[in-house]
Amino acid sequence: MPIDLDRNPDAPHLHIQVAAILKKRIHNGTWSNGSSIPSEKELCAEFDVARGTVRQALASLTAEGYLSREQGRGTFVQWHEFSANHSRSQRLAFVVPYVRDSSVPAILIGFQQVAEQSNYSVIFNHVNNDVQQQERVILKLIDENVAGIALYPINSEYVSIIESLYNARFPLVLIDRYLRTFSTDYVMTDHFGGAIRGTHYLFNLGHTRVGFITWLSPAVSMEHRLLGYSQAVAERGMRLDERMICQVEGYPMIDRTPLHEYLSGPDRPTAVFAANDQIAIAIYRAATSLGLSIPNDLSVLGFDDLDVSAHLDPPLTTIAQPFVQIGRTAADLLLHRINGERGNIEQFALQASLVLRESCRAQTREETDAAPLRI
Repeated sequence: MPIDLDRNPDAPHLHIQVAAILKKRIHNGTWSNGSSIPSEKELCAEFDVARGTVRQALASLTAEGYLSREQGRGTFVQWHEFSANHSRSQRLAFVVPYVRDSSVPAILIGFQQVAEQSNYSVIFNHVNNDVQQQERVILKLIDENVAGIALYPINSEYVSIIESLYNARFPLVLIDRYLRTFSTDYVMTDHFGGAIRGTHYLFNLGHTRVGFITWLSPAVSMEHRLLGYSQAVAERGMRLDERMICQVEGYPMIDRTPLHEYLSGPDRPTAVFAANDQIAIAIYRAATSLGLSIPNDLSVLGFDDLDVSAHLDPPLTTIAQPFVQIGRTAADLLLHRINGERGNIEQFALQASLVLRESCRAQTREETDAAPLRI
């Protein structure tokens, strides 16, 4: 008969309950050190839970130093608490959702620089923007006995395996974004402050119809940029006009259809703030197809400062993220955790900078006077 778990909404997650029961069996000697434990299938039947729940419980106990999982052989009791002396490998893992621009390689360079200074190698993993693949990769890395994981999560939604690792005190740091409902160490850019600065720059050039173009994403990084734009509009004493905001599909390719409609109206913006440089590139293409000249007809400001941004025609003015420094800071923080330095959760938001190029121009007094002010 299956073990009766507490399935009330307020009860701990099922994988946490399963892990606690398995841990108790190790402590009380039901499973001795070095012995194999039942298979995932047998545990699923015993607890009447899905395989994913059992895998999360086993990953938590593996990260905590209670279990050792061997490919093709099974899972074995290896009872010693995780500590700086725990016999883990000299390898760190770097997990990202996609590699479609120069941001990820730049972060990885900074991360690897610090890792190698401490004699750690880095395993790179790409999960194709797939939530399930992200979890599979994390579980695989735990099985491979990596010392710590730097995760650039797909989005900011709750990920149960992250909670399991955190509760097991496994060294983990998030990059670029955090989870909304669960706090962990993270390193990111001050997306909100960078967006405020970029929006004010366009207003300071004399533009009164300043738009914002973003893509549909459940990541807090993109949300913070929209909030920064909205805050700057409010600081100008203006009313936020939803018609000045455009959303596009952003993965795997940006859909330019909404951009054509957005930039074709008689009341179109004279300047747009793209939530990232990938969107800015799509705006360049949409503007060209509509016969709009950048920056004469439309000023464009990006966010990221990808390698390609300086080589566009005209070169893109953008908010630069400190990608290499993000990687270095994340590696430093991860190594501190590996070395047993616990303390409080550490969360870094690094300052962005404005890179001036040729994609924005000031409006003349006549152009400004002719533009309807939105208040």
